[in-house]
Amino acid sequence: MRYALLFLLFLSLSGLTACATDGQNTYSEADVGKETSVEWGRIVRWREVKIQGKNTGTGSAVGLTAGGLAGSQIGQGNGSVAGAIGGIVVGAIIGGMIEHQAQQRKGIEYTIVKRSGKTVTIVQNIQKDDVPLHKGERVMIQTTGQYMRVLPAEDLPTAVKRPKDIKVYE
Repeated sequence: MRYALLFLLFLSLSGLTACATDGQNTYSEADVGKETSVEWGRIVRWREVKIQGKNTGTGSAVGLTAGGLAGSQIGQGNGSVAGAIGGIVVGAIIGGMIEHQAQQRKGIEYTIVKRSGKTVTIVQNIQKDDVPLHKGERVMIQTTGQYMRVLPAEDLPTAVKRPKDIKVYE
């Protein structure tokens, strides 16, 4: 029985910590092969922020199960039932708290003035290998559907000629 409890706890913790998020250099499978529109701008401000992910209920469910199993081992007869109920309540609360903490991650909020003159803020996940962009830096804002990503653009040209071999007919 103890091994079953340890196994459930291991599964819940590994499931909660395995959540990957998109960052500056990380794309999800759903992004591959999709058209992305691009706008240009300059960062006027940035700051670190905390991002709270979705609470899926997995932590509470695993905690509820583990707490119920552990609590049922207390006493005999009615004591075992009361222990199971207490374990369910305590386990669900603790499991939910663990999931809540596991879902928090660091991010960066960029305030950008676009080339059009419009000012926007974009919150972006930050991964360990991502280098934060800084005030005054020229950036490219990628938009796919409703998701936006801020990327460095200092090494990209500021002007390009329209390709001559492409003609548009009406």
